[in-house]
Amino acid sequence: MTLSPIDRDVFQHEIASIAEEMSSTLRRAAYSPIIWDMIDYACGLLDSEGQLIAQAPTIPAQLGIMSTAFRHITQTIPISGWRAGDIIICNDPFAGCSHTPDIVLFSPVVVGGRLVAVTSTVAHHVDVGGPVPGTENATALEVFGEGLILPPMKLYDRGRPDRNLLAVIARNLRDPAATTGDLNAQIAACRTGERRIADLVEKYGVEGFLARKSAVLDHSHTFIRAALSPYRGKSCRAEILIEDDAASAEPMRLAVEVTIGDGTLTADFTGTEPQRANGLNCPVASTISMAHYAVQAVFAPDQLLNDGFNRAIELVLPKDSLINPRAPAAVSCRHLTEQAVADVVLKALAQIAPDLSTAGSQISFPTFGIGGFDHRRAGEPRYFVTGDILGGGMGAGRGSAGASGVDCHGSNCALISGEIMEMTGPVRVVGTRLVPGSGGEGATTGGLAIERVYEVLADGLTVSGYLQQTRPETVPWGMDGGGAGAPAAVWIERAGGGSEPLVSKFIGVTMNRGDRLYLRSAGGAGWGLAS
Repeated sequence: MTLSPIDRDVFQHEIASIAEEMSSTLRRAAYSPIIWDMIDYACGLLDSEGQLIAQAPTIPAQLGIMSTAFRHITQTIPISGWRAGDIIICNDPFAGCSHTPDIVLFSPVVVGGRLVAVTSTVAHHVDVGGPVPGTENATALEVFGEGLILPPMKLYDRGRPDRNLLAVIARNLRDPAATTGDLNAQIAACRTGERRIADLVEKYGVEGFLARKSAVLDHSHTFIRAALSPYRGKSCRAEILIEDDAASAEPMRLAVEVTIGDGTLTADFTGTEPQRANGLNCPVASTISMAHYAVQAVFAPDQLLNDGFNRAIELVLPKDSLINPRAPAAVSCRHLTEQAVADVVLKALAQIAPDLSTAGSQISFPTFGIGGFDHRRAGEPRYFVTGDILGGGMGAGRGSAGASGVDCHGSNCALISGEIMEMTGPVRVVGTRLVPGSGGEGATTGGLAIERVYEVLADGLTVSGYLQQTRPETVPWGMDGGGAGAPAAVWIERAGGGSEPLVSKFIGVTMNRGDRLYLRSAGGAGWGLAS
């Protein structure tokens, strides 16, 4: 079947609009503010071979794991056994998923007895059990200490829910109503995608749909090969450090050598730190996701992304390393390391293609989870879990200043609204501000960090969290003489007086009424010498 570029591009926007409608459905139907207010979820469409063909532009870190998760899951539940109405569930970091709070759903789209596509949603659930509210625990030694692990299973079988499985899930969580509601929203998004794909197949026919899908993927591959061709033969090595502060005071090293060939790019992570006895190890699916993101951000920033781009990218990921750990390594705080994967690849690419790149951005990702009993309402106290994530400063480009107060790279989450946090639990957002002077100096300056202050309105609450880029050796890196971004920080001011600085990984800290938690992200780095 011969297709014109117009036919191909119209179809590409049609399937992208389906992914965006799925995203709208999930956000509107979700129970938890982390989804409908902070946008910590992703929706995508895959073909029957597991290639991502369209996505909604929300969280790159979650979108990028879908194909890897599909390949792992179909080893357990072969695609030949998927039926109309099925919903496949998994959150196992060693079965292609990221960390246990990110629950992945797949649903097959069957038209006329033929599986033509797969819809997928990934959403961060506020708690999936484990030793601390919010689940994420940098001091965990094994994945078994990071909450409920769901291997690949059918949550729905031909449209019928497995109520026993749903009961097991609910019983292992601190806030079962939230997770049940959010799973239902994910299912609704998958069903929306199923209906819209069926409409497209009716419009084009099965063979017409599949031909257009293949044309879209092939065009993306052609595009990225052309984008890489001016840099053929170039190679650069980069390294960065990130904090441990859980298993060791020694920072962790990530290293990569990026080499551009004839329409190909190889990122070899040899020299990256071995895996550690902490929750900062990064599952291979997340490493793949963020390496792909970094390449696409530089060479295809304005394109509708799919797995056609990734055909040109080869990754060398040392086994038993921080970025390809062996089970049962702990991984719940993997986001810090996956952000560093993007950062180190971007650092190498900034030297290969400086006009397309930026200096180092904040990947500090200050975040916390807090839980306990809320006594503000009449009757029995209600157990709650809530939390927040801060953006910070983007690195400057060669000719442009860095953006301020953004959640960079793989995260892309929004700040939780202060009113929403206080509604969710007895925690008040006292203030939010950009930090003056936190962007690195240069011919173009880095973006500004965010500082946020939270006051606890009840006694006996438990808070845990993490961040990075708190030390001189880990702050965002400048380019061509540009200054580094200002470091991130976290501390508590007690109601009775006194300030307590916290390390970059803090677990199970008790806070009482009137105590205040201060979170500050890192500023973006500058580019070039300041005049």
